[in-house]
Amino acid sequence: MAKTAIYTPLGLSEPELRTELEQELARAMRAEGDAPTLHAIAHSIARVLSRDHLRMVEQLEEAGIRLTNAGE
Repeated sequence: MAKTAIYTPLGLSEPELRTELEQELARAMRAEGDAPTLHAIAHSIARVLSRDHLRMVEQLEEAGIRLTNAGE
């Protein structure tokens, strides 16, 4: 009997990513004088990716997978 693979999305969903990015970009642009500067865009993307990775860690730990640092 063949095993059926079950895929569970990790991290933020696409709509969550979109919403988070829009909100972060709006905040960063306000801080940059309402201009879509490269700094504001990069800062927004970095913050959203960080949240996405933290969500992945939480989901993996809930599934019983413990991540360690390479130095541990």
